[in-house]
Amino acid sequence: MKTNKIIQLSVFVLLLFSLEACSKKYSFPVSSVTPSADGEVKVKKQKGGIYSFETVVKNLANPSRLTPPKAHYIVWVQNEEGEYQNLGELELSRRNNAKLEGALTYKPVYFIVTAEDVKNANWPNLQQTIFKSERLGLR
Repeated sequence: MKTNKIIQLSVFVLLLFSLEACSKKYSFPVSSVTPSADGEVKVKKQKGGIYSFETVVKNLANPSRLTPPKAHYIVWVQNEEGEYQNLGELELSRRNNAKLEGALTYKPVYFIVTAEDVKNANWPNLQQTIFKSERLGLR
């Protein structure tokens, strides 16, 4: 009987720790620019204050089909001070899906996807925002 309770307690503790280690998933709201697109970002805090992320978007129209036409979809992160960082391009597959993964050395507050003319833009074209996440509830 005691062995059974110890096993149950052990399973509970392992489950609790595994849930804490899981990444948090944030779905992007429906885009008014590309309404058929679905997107989400997963963020996980790693040891040492590093935050890993994975941005996944499905059914995203080619940026050349937007009005006005653009050349690239860029993922941005906004930090607690309101500064933006260009994280890179979402490169579309033949099926109009894209994924971008990476890591940050600071706590992200928002993830944003914009349509841009150039890959190395220094500031997001907020008039062409495809997605903006809700405020991330990270610790």
